[in-house]
Amino acid sequence: MMRMQKSKAPKHTPRTRRGFSTIELLITATILTIVTGLGLMGISRAKASVRLSGSAREFASYIEKARLYSIRRHADNAATRANVAINDTKTSYNVTMDLDGDGGMDTRTIDLPSGVEFDTVETIGFDWRGRTWNTVDGNTTANAQVSIRLKNSVESISIDVTGSGDVTIDSDVYLDDVPNVNAISNLSGVDSGSTNGANNNPNPTPSPTVDPSQSPSPNPSPGASPGADASPSPGASPAASVSPSPGASPSASPDASPGATPGGSPNPSPTPCIDTVSTSPSPLQFSKHGNGTVSFTLNPGGVVEFQEGPNNLDVTKSGNTFTVASVNNTRGNFTLVFKTPCGTRNVSVTVVN
Repeated sequence: MMRMQKSKAPKHTPRTRRGFSTIELLITATILTIVTGLGLMGISRAKASVRLSGSAREFASYIEKARLYSIRRHADNAATRANVAINDTKTSYNVTMDLDGDGGMDTRTIDLPSGVEFDTVETIGFDWRGRTWNTVDGNTTANAQVSIRLKNSVESISIDVTGSGDVTIDSDVYLDDVPNVNAISNLSGVDSGSTNGANNNPNPTPSPTVDPSQSPSPNPSPGASPGADASPSPGASPAASVSPSPGASPSASPDASPGATPGGSPNPSPTPCIDTVSTSPSPLQFSKHGNGTVSFTLNPGGVVEFQEGPNNLDVTKSGNTFTVASVNNTRGNFTLVFKTPCGTRNVSVTVVN
């Protein structure tokens, strides 16, 4: 007889039959919430970055258009120069040029997208050569380096305009400030043998001194000895021709050295040259796109000139005071070189976040 074996029920119910626990559902919901939040934050940042870069490109394109318009129209005064002016609200700017093609100047206001604004208020115009005219606080400066920053809550972009009118977006630029050349107005006329603009009347002019004991002698005739008959006979021996002595040469050339000799030989004591450098802030440290000043005090006096420095720093001069500004996002320690009457001075600059 066969025995029937009873089947035993399994101790544990398979997962497919008992479902998910409450804790598992809570963990899953939490992970989904975190991932969704991070995704929304990333999308928001991306949209803000797109709005910022688009605004910077549009602003730079209007600057290029204004420059080309001034060159085309040969703008030689403030009324005919095309310009781009940032409004006081820093959320819009005005473009002034012929926008409708009727030959007259028009002004259009361009609003920035929401959340985007300028860091400074400036006006940029261009002359007939395409060089900049920069207006800040009512002061107009020709051929000036201009750095403008657009920013939002997460990032910023700089638009740099060089003195020659080149426009770059968020990159290192070459500071090509064009020096102002002043013509010299106190030059005398030029003669046929001098270069244009030369001064033909040096001051002072030495007074020639002629020795009265020497009288100019006539040029001796070739072949005749000094003091001999000026018309030698045909039978004269060739040996009668002697070289004229150095004393026979005319001494009509005046001595160019002044005859007057000042009495006494003074030996003045030299004044020591002292140059004192002061910076604001001290030490000279500021954030990127910030600025500071370097001032020189000279004894007994003189003029200080800026010699060299890195491309990321713009140095402008006012007397013996120099304004140092950061024009891009480069950070670190840098050295500026100045030339003073007392010698060369190095000034350290630190650009931080």
